[in-house]
Amino acid sequence: MRVHRPCSACAGTLSTVRGEPLVRQIGAAVAMAAWLASAGALAQPAPRPASAPADPPRSVAPIVYTPTDIVDEIMDLAGVGAGDYVVDLGSGDGRLVITAVAKYHARGGFGVDIDGPIVKVSNDNAAKAGVADRVKFHERDLFAADVSEATVVTVYLLPGIMPKVEKKLLAELKPGTRVVTHDFPFPTWTVEKVIAVESLDKIATTGFAFTQLYLYKVPPR
Repeated sequence: MRVHRPCSACAGTLSTVRGEPLVRQIGAAVAMAAWLASAGALAQPAPRPASAPADPPRSVAPIVYTPTDIVDEIMDLAGVGAGDYVVDLGSGDGRLVITAVAKYHARGGFGVDIDGPIVKVSNDNAAKAGVADRVKFHERDLFAADVSEATVVTVYLLPGIMPKVEKKLLAELKPGTRVVTHDFPFPTWTVEKVIAVESLDKIATTGFAFTQLYLYKVPPR
């Protein structure tokens, strides 16, 4: 099931999605809240003294693999094609960037993740898909990644980190670059389009099938 809503409704809550039964929306919202709590999204890090050494990179989201049907929705929403260079922040097993190049013919891309073993899996997957010459995955803090070459960026991170990600992308990306976020919008960036979809494959990892995808474009400077 796929529901589109116009940009004028983009700032609304789950209950504003047209065509969605209210009970289903409430159930999805409750499930999402439980998932966020279990992932630690509602916890605040303890303050540390100014003299303390910098913290090592820490995870800003649990590893949650995007179902393949949602990957295709993301590619379609962003309009990925032959001229694109795709960057995935928190790239997991690499499926988004690999799909962008192998199926949608993007010219290349990379992903970053701080989980070393999963980065190795990603690069192995790129080799198996025959795109290792155009797709690379790096063990790296996403905030240390240079994303300026991207024409498309994908993001599936938790709400608490989204303001910082928004600031980074608006500062580094070229005007016109498309950004798609999965489930969680940026706090102040004006969204171009929102679609709502359901994926039964998502239930196993998050407890809910309801998904919202948000398309943004970097404005002229």
